[in-house]
Amino acid sequence: MLALLTLTLVACNKDDDGGTDDPIISEPTPGYSFFVAGHTYGNAVNFQFGLHPPVKEHFAFINDYPAMRFGVLTGDVVPAPSQEYWDAALVDLSSFTMPIHVAAGNHDRGPVFESIYQHDYYSFQNGKDLFIILNPTSWNIQGDQKAFLEQTLADNAEKVNNIFLFCHELIWWAPDSIFGNVEINYRPHYPGSTNFWPEIHPILDALPNNVVFFAGDLGATAEVDHYTYFKKDNVTLIGTGMGGGSEDNIVVVEVHSPTDVRFKLLGINADTPYELGILEDYILP
Repeated sequence: MLALLTLTLVACNKDDDGGTDDPIISEPTPGYSFFVAGHTYGNAVNFQFGLHPPVKEHFAFINDYPAMRFGVLTGDVVPAPSQEYWDAALVDLSSFTMPIHVAAGNHDRGPVFESIYQHDYYSFQNGKDLFIILNPTSWNIQGDQKAFLEQTLADNAEKVNNIFLFCHELIWWAPDSIFGNVEINYRPHYPGSTNFWPEIHPILDALPNNVVFFAGDLGATAEVDHYTYFKKDNVTLIGTGMGGGSEDNIVVVEVHSPTDVRFKLLGINADTPYELGILEDYILP
């Protein structure tokens, strides 16, 4: 940890042989950091017990990242919601030296998940930032969960700086929208419509805060997209995932000040995590 705090590290590119230089770590040290990882069981066909091997190989890097406070897994932590798969995943998750939050995915939900995690949607704060874990029903935030979201925002928006939300499905996605050329993990899961744009986005858009919404239903194979970024006014939408074997990634978020939030898109298919790209430079296909 001390070495990471005292070194000034610079941006890097992936070498021809797959090796890397050191990854980007900002100077000065952020006030705090957290990471977001999607589809952490990995490849949709060739999976294993426990988390995707490339992310497991970088537990030490994540644990030692400057001011790292917690992680959020944005769904599909396990390939099937059995006790055996969850037991293996929990063994791996115990290697983290920080709290790990889980926004459940379609592969996670079921009695075993409910026996492990007390709540499937909830909120917490870190400093003066608000974090909301959500669990859509058929891609929709509705009923009691929508009421919870509205009340949580009403109670806290004026007291906090940034608001970060997390779920599994890219609930802002639709095949006939500006996101239609983004290849999510499995298009047939799309329910035909969602209430994100007519009901949820207006709530977020009306807030005075910087709002960042993460989802993790990407990256399961080489044929799908591994990350996305879209910003409109005060609302930023980010997708991240792994499993394809070439662009597997995590997003590290560095909060330097109330108005200085930085995203580090780190590829994990190498001995050392590397800068996979500048997340903010992403252009919708």
